[in-house]
Amino acid sequence: TWDNEVTNSKTAFSDKLMMFMTTALIRLSIGFYGTAITQQVEKDLSIHYVGLSVEIARYAGDGAKIMINNGWLEELPLSENRDKLAST
Repeated sequence: TWDNEVTNSKTAFSDKLMMFMTTALIRLSIGFYGTAITQQVEKDLSIHYVGLSVEIARYAGDGAKIMINNGWLEELPLSENRDKLAST
């Protein structure tokens, strides 16, 4: 679209937003490699895609650690403690 180009805005993006978007795009690329693996008939290319996916997963994990260390990644909702609920 036309509104995603360079602007004259003086407002900076937050580090949290930029880190989240970068990590999300990195994780998305793993899915693209998975799709590429299913489309390949040559096994040697599939092996390379698997290797790249492993490297990208490690890279995404580093991004997640940065977000956790800065308090930018929220904890996912947890399920209720069923044992505690059953005893009450």
